[in-house]
Amino acid sequence: MDKLLQHRLHGLSDLDLAILVSLISGQHCIFYSVPNLAKDVRDELHLSFSETFGLQTAVVDCSRTTVDEFSEAILVANDDDFGPVPVHRGSARSPGLSAGLPSSLAHSAARVESANNTLDDRRIADVVIAMHLDLAGSSVQAQALELIRTKRIFTRTAMHTASKDFLFIVVASKPNARLSHHLNDMFGMSYFHEEEDGFPHVEGTMETHATPIFTRDEIKDLHCQADEARLTSEVDAYLHNVVVFMRQSRYVKGGVTATATRHLRAVAKALAPLHGLDYVPPALVTLAVRKVYPHRLILATAQTERTLQWGSDPAAVNEMLRGVTVEDVLEDVIGSVDTPL
Repeated sequence: MDKLLQHRLHGLSDLDLAILVSLISGQHCIFYSVPNLAKDVRDELHLSFSETFGLQTAVVDCSRTTVDEFSEAILVANDDDFGPVPVHRGSARSPGLSAGLPSSLAHSAARVESANNTLDDRRIADVVIAMHLDLAGSSVQAQALELIRTKRIFTRTAMHTASKDFLFIVVASKPNARLSHHLNDMFGMSYFHEEEDGFPHVEGTMETHATPIFTRDEIKDLHCQADEARLTSEVDAYLHNVVVFMRQSRYVKGGVTATATRHLRAVAKALAPLHGLDYVPPALVTLAVRKVYPHRLILATAQTERTLQWGSDPAAVNEMLRGVTVEDVLEDVIGSVDTPL
């Protein structure tokens, strides 16, 4: 690993590192914490994006917002100033728009020309931090899904677009919060922030002059290195086996989707340059599993566990599932798959 990069990575907080992996992999992320820390997580993310990565951020509280309010909140002023569009007034040689039109249409055209002829050229922020999106109504979550899929949004006045490396971040209201099914599947990663990890940006413990800054070009370079990271056939088979074992686990009811597999591969490759590697070892695959699946897995219950179809005792199944967490299931799957040498 480049010593300078290694030094800068050591200066990052846990939230900074989670953001960096999201930026390199191009995957949207959900951040969890205990309820009373949600606002601190939001503020820390906002400061981290602006101070460490130099990205323009829009923050919106989705718990009581409408679709129109959501659309307006994520827009920022466009850096490019093209000036007002010139209005053609017409002359003796070149008659104006109203010449030769019926009187009613000519009157409408005159009103258009006399209006303030400016365009709504705002754009979607580089990063959207949606707080409590899990508490938002179905229409707002559908709007967020459309934004992530198309990287554009329609308001009453115009269509607004996002940059190619646009990132959508969710700060959930509680640790076990879930978004709507299809929206949840669009998020490649999740991260749980512990209280003891602190909030260096908010608390001011991270000195501004010592904050490691990652420019767009540096992130783009790391993204290119991630794309070029080699995934050997043995490691690719290992990744596939982890997915298959997870899908067949008795503890899992759902959430192991094709989209999740694509995200798993992208995150595993994004971790390689951060560890100074140009290939993906099995250890990075298991690390990526712990980042990609926690917010996706739907655990089986005593009523949905699959062996009940073949005569398993419901009481025994209920006892088996008692106290099982998503983290337990992930570790069980990882331990069940043979690691290539």
